[in-house]
Amino acid sequence: MKPYLSIEKQERLRGIIKNVKGGVSIRTREADGEVFVILKASIGDDSSANGVSRIEFEEKVPLTLQELDAKLNAAGITYQAKWSREREAYDLGNIHVTVDRNAGYGYLAEFEKMIEDGSGAELAKQELKALMATLGCYELDQARLERMFSFYNTHWPEYYGTDKVFTID
Repeated sequence: MKPYLSIEKQERLRGIIKNVKGGVSIRTREADGEVFVILKASIGDDSSANGVSRIEFEEKVPLTLQELDAKLNAAGITYQAKWSREREAYDLGNIHVTVDRNAGYGYLAEFEKMIEDGSGAELAKQELKALMATLGCYELDQARLERMFSFYNTHWPEYYGTDKVFTID
């Protein structure tokens, strides 16, 4: 990705990778005609794929999604799964809420607060949980989320781009 990132972004990416605890998840995304490379790194004991406390790096690149995916594949990075969804996004000051209808998962909401570094992660988590409680929402059990993630990764070609939904307890 070096040719597509500023020196500042390259340094930020290096800093994130150095401090990884629970792995790194690399993603690509196309939204509104723009293509992004995304890196999610766990700063806690949970997974980088869908953990609660993560550092995220997202940068627009001047490539098509197919070109970006091909470059990552050429570097030896292969698909774990492809995801499709419809998303509605809401901003509540410094808290972002997205409501997605994901192929396979159905509807789910994500509550997110961006922070500059990991030192504020616990306070951000408490603030998010308070908002969720006010709205009558609850956090999906991480063990169940891992089972759902594993199932989808195994079966994603059956769900990608469809309205089909599965249920995992």
